[in-house]
Amino acid sequence: MAASLGGTSASPTRLGPTLHPRYLGLALFWACSMLTFRSSILLNGPADTPEFNTLVTVVSFLANMTTLLSISTLVESDPNSLAKLPPWLFCAFVVAGLACIGAAGAWFQDAALVAILVAGSALTGVGYGYFWGSWADVLGRAHPSSTAFYAPAAFLLTAMVFLVIVLVTAVVPVPPLLLIVPLPVLSLLCLTRCRADAGQAPSPRADGRRYLTALGSLAPLIIAALVFSFLFGFAWETTVLSANSASQAHELPLVLNLVAAVALLVFVVATRRHINLTLAYQILIPISIALFTTTPFFWHAQPVVFNAIMSAVHGIFDVIIWYMVATTAYDFAVSGFVIGGLVRAISILARLVGIGIGYLIMLIPEMDGGALIGVCVGAVYLLVILLWFLWRSNRHLTVRPPNTENDGAVPPASCSQCALGTHLPEAPEVAAAESAEAVTAAVPAETEASDDPDAASEEAVFALIAEDYGLTRREAEVLPYLAKGRSARVIAEALFVSESTIRTHTRRILEKTCLHSKQDLIDLVDRY
Repeated sequence: MAASLGGTSASPTRLGPTLHPRYLGLALFWACSMLTFRSSILLNGPADTPEFNTLVTVVSFLANMTTLLSISTLVESDPNSLAKLPPWLFCAFVVAGLACIGAAGAWFQDAALVAILVAGSALTGVGYGYFWGSWADVLGRAHPSSTAFYAPAAFLLTAMVFLVIVLVTAVVPVPPLLLIVPLPVLSLLCLTRCRADAGQAPSPRADGRRYLTALGSLAPLIIAALVFSFLFGFAWETTVLSANSASQAHELPLVLNLVAAVALLVFVVATRRHINLTLAYQILIPISIALFTTTPFFWHAQPVVFNAIMSAVHGIFDVIIWYMVATTAYDFAVSGFVIGGLVRAISILARLVGIGIGYLIMLIPEMDGGALIGVCVGAVYLLVILLWFLWRSNRHLTVRPPNTENDGAVPPASCSQCALGTHLPEAPEVAAAESAEAVTAAVPAETEASDDPDAASEEAVFALIAEDYGLTRREAEVLPYLAKGRSARVIAEALFVSESTIRTHTRRILEKTCLHSKQDLIDLVDRY
């Protein structure tokens, strides 16, 4: 049976993941938020200025970040609280906010204009925060083999919707609001359908230790999000103010985003079993280093080119954030809203800092040259440090745990902390059920016969090992294959992931069990 999108126990091991178009409803919300933040399409009359466009972006981001943190706090303590929030209310916030922003320039002036823009931006920010976290929660319950397709496909559809709406409003006398308002409504309809799928999966538990472990595994991504978001915010603000028009600043980035989206989707489809997408963002770092190294030489002549390249880089990085947040939530059986909300809030904060610094630099024209060089030097330094940090992190992850003598006895569960000193054991009563479900889904075909007592016994052993050593859900999926002596290539083909991903899971299983080889793992299974 193909894997269900809710991350249920249906096996993804042979026919591949089942893909449903409704999961691309993420793109409709994503395009709507980009049309609000990255263009002046809704602003008209006296409101259509770079300064007001910046105001809308900053206020929306602040409301977005506040909503994400607030709801994440509720969901972390009570996972059922997300289901109690009325989704149509947040959709109404978005629609009302878009209406306020669209009407501000036509109906208001001076202080009233500022007030209505602030109110509209705050409403959209609250709604977008809910949508962002909710889609992260839904994708966090989908199997990673499906998410690896949904994330880049949604990016492509987002770029297409964004470009189509901008082009249509440029050639047809139709109010942009009429084209944008249906987007959050359609996205909500898709979200509701996807939640019905995800409702078949186990609900995340309120376990602070598990959230800390999940966030710890995302430490490199969080640091990268700080750097990339800051640089993107800086690039966006300086370009908008330099061109004195948000629309002109985004004409080339629109096209380049679409090209990047097509290239990324083709790349993912062609290499999804050979490339570990969780490490793909490291490829963006050298590109960004080259960009900021050459920026002082061409920025004054081609600021839009600078923004276009940075926009495409950040768009690809956004896809990787979606994927890594969703897969981490799936791995650790936690809420994607909490994990995604915290990562997104950190990203927004860094982007706001970049926007602020860009605005200050452009505020004093006679200083912008030297200040720009200073920021570019700092950006290159940050990116080099980030690259070094990631390289060091990858090296440390390959270190084997010290040898332990157990004279044929099963290693104690506390040994799972020996590898890096960072693993926090999961709550036993939670891990047992989730590990058992993951192992049941991943057992190879030759052990799936329900009327075979040996197969049932094997499944119980795998579930017990996963519980005792705090294996994540995907590590528990890999365990039965390792116990059968399968190679990384065979396991990757069966689970629809890359070989490097399987090697990573294998290494972590050995670290948590304080073993040194697959044969040691097979011996451990035999002893259980």
